[in-house]
Amino acid sequence: MLNNKNLAKAMEVFQALIIGEEISLETGKNADYYEAYSNNAEVNDLVEQMAKGMNLKIYDYNYSLFLTAGDHNRVFGYTNEELKRAMGLRLNKELYLCYFIIYNIMVSFYSDSATYTYTEYVRIEEILEAISRNLTNMIRNINILVRNELEESSFETLALTWDELPVVSSEDTNGIRAGRGSKSGYVKLVFNFLILQNVFVEAQEKYYPTNRFHAMVKNYFEEERGRLYEMQQQLEEKEGQEDATH
Repeated sequence: MLNNKNLAKAMEVFQALIIGEEISLETGKNADYYEAYSNNAEVNDLVEQMAKGMNLKIYDYNYSLFLTAGDHNRVFGYTNEELKRAMGLRLNKELYLCYFIIYNIMVSFYSDSATYTYTEYVRIEEILEAISRNLTNMIRNINILVRNELEESSFETLALTWDELPVVSSEDTNGIRAGRGSKSGYVKLVFNFLILQNVFVEAQEKYYPTNRFHAMVKNYFEEERGRLYEMQQQLEEKEGQEDATH
């Protein structure tokens, strides 16, 4: 029989998550909610059911709870068009470039859920190098990576879009400005968006990941992964085989 007290507590926990309140035992913000979710099986089950019913996911990381939209969540997530507007983009190829930048930011801290690089922060210059290196590697091995002509064309367009951009814009006289006019501008644009999503904080041109970032990225590698991850794994396997033959 359902315990009304547990139902009321579960609704309080879920309401706090849905309106964006911090729930953390570590910081003491709504610590009682974290304890209820972690230690009361019925409260936990009720909160998870509420989240699942609204196509939301709850991540527990570092004694804190984080809520994020599930795949194709039309209410709490972004469509491609909404994301383009939010980031000031016009074309799909610009959005796909931003997706690739986000992926490279992720793998600068993790290569999979069990492998954390112990990087405290990243700079824009480091992400620029990683993007150019990974794109070059992917294009060099495109014949073994892609599944069809559409995928091949998409990656070639992505690489061409990146290669045509200058590293910095002529307008960047007082630091890097977010925008579509340069490689640095694109990375800055992405970081600005990630800061608004509370997954990064910036200090003196250094970008530090938050607990929310770690919670979401570990989940990506454990559950979601995706096509870019598959391609990266293929490249690593190929490189491992080549090393073994030398």
